[in-house]
Order: sequence, then structure tokens, then C-alpha cells
Amino acid sequence: MKVFRFAMIVAGLSAFLVSGWSSSGEAVTLPTCDNVICAWDGDFTVMSMPLAGVNIPSSPGQIKDGVVIATGAGGGPVNTNFAGMDNAFSTPSGAGSPNFFSTTTAGTDPANGPAVGDGQSWDSTIAAFLTFLDGSSPVFFFNQNQENSGVPEPGCPGAVSAQDLCVYGLITLVDLDNPANNVTFELEAPTRLFTDGPGATDGIPDLPDELILAKGDVCLDASGAQTNCDGSGNPIVVGPVNHNLGADRAAYAAFSPALDAALASCLVSCPWENLSIRLELTGLNNGYEQLFILTQEQITQIPEPGTLILLGVGLVGLGASTWRRRQRG
Repeated sequence: MKVFRFAMIVAGLSAFLVSGWSSSGEAVTLPTCDNVICAWDGDFTVMSMPLAGVNIPSSPGQIKDGVVIATGAGGGPVNTNFAGMDNAFSTPSGAGSPNFFSTTTAGTDPANGPAVGDGQSWDSTIAAFLTFLDGSSPVFFFNQNQENSGVPEPGCPGAVSAQDLCVYGLITLVDLDNPANNVTFELEAPTRLFTDGPGATDGIPDLPDELILAKGDVCLDASGAQTNCDGSGNPIVVGPVNHNLGADRAAYAAFSPALDAALASCLVSCPWENLSIRLELTGLNNGYEQLFILTQEQITQIPEPGTLILLGVGLVGLGASTWRRRQRG
């Protein structure tokens, strides 16, 4: 996800020494969004994990109790989801694999039990999805797992290095009886400041124009604007900040208040039977990328002794209620 211009100059950037952490992981509430760590991409707020100073582990053993939309990992339960929803799509893995991924062309629908949907997206019944959420809201996490050096692959507009890739997402709540009642939520370019609010979306993929550039190394100048990490732009004040973290650490979190509200309404009256997710990735050169969903209680952070760079303000935890983890059935 390309890093965006700050709403104000980030002053007094500091490095805080974090020490004395002994556990292998602890529950974490994602920090409050501001224009430093979050931006809007269509209907979704996207949070940078490195800029937020949050380290979310995402190895198969650490996300197996979530819902995995796409992964290159093999074997259950990481690619085996709950009854009533598809298993995980398989993303390209390793150099020489296809440089793109789309649920519309990925092959056989990874059905799990009673098949839902048409094989052109990851699908779940609304009932199964709500059972997993258990009254909470979904948080989508994305891994960026590219080569660390070299030239970019074709197909990703704006990419300047092998670390960069492009992504697009579309979630549809499906009324099987009346498609006119379908509701869509897009993860799309252009990126907007968090304080600007969500952008206008139409639920129609306009690719490649709506692809979001997810840069590997991110650098900022004195005004808080993105600048080239190779030194060819404005002088670098912050960075490089690495987002190409591999398959074991999430690079981004995304959530949509509008989607949350629609799902919450289903607890009272629900016109939709299914939920479908379309995912597009381009510019791939390594493997593998992942998209997975956790609830707040399932989010744990790896403590890291040493120095963590905490940028800006607004890193106060959200006052979220406790959410119970649903175990796989």
C-alpha cells in the first residue's frame, strides 16, 4: 500500500527503547488511526503495521484459528476453514511462479463441504461467517513477500523495485433471490488521507487503474510526504521503513466500518445469504502472499527487544470490548 502524505508535519520523531519483554506473544489492540499510520483505500481503512509499531505474527500455527482467504502454505488447518465457507485459495509460491494471482482465474473453487459461490471468488455463507465472528468485526491482514532486490515485475503500475506489488479487493454481500440487493465494498486506489474519509466506490473492478501500489521500502521527507528511497527525490527524513516482511509477519491490516455495520445488521434481519471475496495481486516475484482474517482477541503481537521506531501520535489503544475466540469445528 503506498504511504500517503501526512495531514501535518510529523515533528519530534523519536526512537523508544523497548526492553524486558519475556513472553513469546501478547494480546494487542490495534492503535487509533491517524494520518501517519492509516489511510483510506475505497471502503477500507488500511493500517501500516511497521508505521504503527505493531508486529503481527502470521505463520501457519499463529493464524490457524482465523479464516484464511489465500495462502501458499500447505496442510490443514491453515488452509482449511470452517464448515460453510471455502478453504483457502493457493497463491503462487517461489521464484518462477506466475507474477499475478486472481481468485477469478485461480482454478478450482476451494470448496469446503457444501459449495457456495461460483468459483470466481472466495465464498462463505453469512451464517458461517457470523459464527466465526461471534459478535465482533473482521480485521483483514495482508503479507507482503517479495524479493528484496531487483527490478519490478510487469503489471504493477508505479512499481520501482522488486519489493513492490499491487493489490485490489472486492467484498460482496449476496442476495441469492434478488441480486439487486447485493452490496459491495472495495479495496481500491486512489489512496486518501485517513481524515478525508472513505472514497466513492461503485463495486466494479476497473483494473489496472484501481490497483493499489504496495511498496516494499517506504521513505518520507520533512513534510511527511513519500519520497524515493534511492535518494533521487526530496531528502529522506524517515526510512527506509520495510513493509516487505515475508509470510511470517503481517504488513497491513484493513477494516471497513461500512462492512461491519452491514454484518451487524444481520444479527437482526439479513437480506443476504452469502459473502464473497475477490482478490487480485500483480507484480509477484517470490512467494507467498497471504490474506487472512482475525478477530481482535486473536490478534497477538511478537514482543521485540531493542529499538522500535514509533512514528507520530495517536498510538493509544482502541477501547474495544473483549471478543471470544471461536475454535474450529
